Amino acid sequence: MGFITEIKSLEDVPQFEVEKVGVNDSYGREIPGVYSLQREDTNQHLGMVGETYRPIQMREMVDVLDRSFNTIGGVNHTGYAVSKGGRKVLIQSKLSESFGSADDQIDPYFYTVIDNTGMGSNKVIPSTVRIACDNALHLIKESSANSSRHSSRFDDRVEGMISSIVQCIDVTKRFGVTMDALKKQRFSWDEMMQLTQKLVPVEEVDTNRRIAKREKIASMFTSGRGNVGETRWDALNAVTEFETHTGRQSTEKLIRAFNGNTLSQKAMALLA
Repeated sequence: MGFITEIKSLEDVPQFEVEKVGVNDSYGREIPGVYSLQREDTNQHLGMVGETYRPIQMREMVDVLDRSFNTIGGVNHTGYAVSKGGRKVLIQSKLSESFGSADDQIDPYFYTVIDNTGMGSNKVIPSTVRIACDNALHLIKESSANSSRHSSRFDDRVEGMISSIVQCIDVTKRFGVTMDALKKQRFSWDEMMQLTQKLVPVEEVDTNRRIAKREKIASMFTSGRGNVGETRWDALNAVTEFETHTGRQSTEKLIRAFNGNTLSQKAMALLA
C-alpha cells in the first residue's frame, strides 16, 4: 500500500495534540456549547463537537496500543497513514505468527483508526493479508468493545480496551479455520456467476459498468493470483482481489473497507 509510511515502532508515528476551540457567530459572539476541533500544531479544523466531547489524544491511544501489544507479544508496528490533514490517523500493526499452508500463507494484521472528527470512535480492527496475491481480507467483524468513544469515560475504559484488543488475536487466528473450511468446499463456475449477480444484482436496465464489474470478478475466480477456480476460497479471493487491486487505493478507501459494507464482506457472508 503505497500511501502507508513504513515505521519500525510506534514512536515513529507523528503525534499531534487536538484541542476544542470556541466558535463565534457572524457578529463575533461566542456560540455556547459549540466547538471547533483543531490540531494544535497546524490549527487545521477537523470537525465540530459539543460541550461533553473529550478529545482522546494520540499519545493516549498510542499508550493503549503499546500496553496491549506488549501484553500480546510478537507484534510489530509497520506503518501509518494520515487522512485529510489529521481527521483520521491509521496505524498498521502485524502479528509475527502467520497461519495457513506454506504455499498459501496468511499474515494477521491489526489496524488502529484514531478518529479526530468528533463524529466517530477510535477502534482496533483485525484484518489479514493473503501472501499469494497480496489481497487484503478485511473480513473479520470488529467488536464494539474494541472501540472507544471520545468522552470522559475513556479513562475508565482503558483496561477494558486493552483486554479486548488482546482478545482480537484469538479472533484473527480463528480465521484460519474459516480459510481451511472454504478450501474444502467445491465451487463451480455457474455458482461463481450466481455469486457475482448477488453481489452486483442485475438491473432492468443494466449498465456496461455493472456488467464489466461482474465479469471482472468472475474472471478472477480462475485467473486471479493464487486462484485455480475450484473452491469457495477461490471465489472469496476473486472478490477480495477485485477490491484490493482495482481502482485507486487510499487511506480513506482502506478505512471505509473496515465498515463491513464492502463486496468482500457480503461475499464472506454468502460463502461462509
